[in-house]
Amino acid sequence: MGGLGGAFLLAVGVHLAAGAAACNEPAATAYGNPNTLDRKNLPGEGGAEPLICGGGEGGAGEGFDGGCPSFATDIFPYFQANGRWRCADATCHGGASAPPIATTDPTSCLSSLKTISVGGVAYVAEGSTDPNASTVLCNLQGTCGSRMPKAPGEDPTNAELCMLEAWLKCGSPP
Repeated sequence: MGGLGGAFLLAVGVHLAAGAAACNEPAATAYGNPNTLDRKNLPGEGGAEPLICGGGEGGAGEGFDGGCPSFATDIFPYFQANGRWRCADATCHGGASAPPIATTDPTSCLSSLKTISVGGVAYVAEGSTDPNASTVLCNLQGTCGSRMPKAPGEDPTNAELCMLEAWLKCGSPP
């Protein structure tokens, strides 16, 4: 191989080596402007984990007998200002944030929840046994409206959401 042929092969070899190195590098991902992110653009159901109920690990079987929960004893404590969800905390719906949630007692709290709607659908659909007729469950999962609760409240566990779903399926008893 003469000077020109050798130079050509050397140039092709360098080009191929550079191409092989480029194949091993991860492709750059364009994530876009983080200020325009929206839950509804996330994969799955708005980024929410699917609700799996019916006993077993993480399901309604944890501390829940599978019967009809009562609002007063099973659900109301989560809505209180000192409950896990802290919906009635002074920084949330117990203060200036609309809609207000009454928490003086379970009856007034449930009454106030029944006056709320998300996207024109009742927060708690009175008398309905269809959990999809109420928006409280999807609101706590983040699949409709703004995901609740906000800080300082804690996200509901799968078992808590299953209990809430069971309560809705029972017709939302007081």
